[in-house]
Amino acid sequence: MKLFKKITMLVLALLLISMPALAASSRSEEKKEQQRQELRTKTYKVLKDLYEKKPKSKRAIEHAYGYAVFVDTSYTALFLGGGHGRGRAVNQSNGKEVFMKMAEGKVGLGIGVRQSNIVFVFDTIDAYTNFITKGWTFGGQAVAAATDDVHGDSLEGSFQVAPGMWMYQTTTKGLAAELTAKGTRFYVDNDLNETKIPKVKD
Repeated sequence: MKLFKKITMLVLALLLISMPALAASSRSEEKKEQQRQELRTKTYKVLKDLYEKKPKSKRAIEHAYGYAVFVDTSYTALFLGGGHGRGRAVNQSNGKEVFMKMAEGKVGLGIGVRQSNIVFVFDTIDAYTNFITKGWTFGGQAVAAATDDVHGDSLEGSFQVAPGMWMYQTTTKGLAAELTAKGTRFYVDNDLNETKIPKVKD
């Protein structure tokens, strides 16, 4: 009988110790799911805005292997600038989403804050997979306006930034006439992803 009481007391003590940790873990997961849902809502709005500005972009994105949408807030203070943002990459062959981050650094003259949204379109599985597993930095690559014969004019308003990879950039003023995201790094946000995406190095 004494042994039973000791075991019961031990179990109750363990429960009391573990309950705060379980509650904290539950609150943390609820917060993450709220962030995921907010990001889904924001990225849906970005796509809707792009489709209104460039209706033919909807066809290009719907027929692509995958796409990624980022909401970016940038700032400039005198000669230094930077910014940050979050986004979602979606594999349209299976509907799986990958949450990602972006960070930028730049040098320029001026003071202000602007918001720009970025949409990537991936033609191939390789372009999409490399983007989410290796990350990508938009450096000084040459960019070409979308005038190829394969897509016709469905990608009008976008720029090819890598093989099989196209990019739209919109601001509060409309579709960007030229890309201003140079120096921006895109990478997986494993804090928000329910399953971690392994990094692949070249």
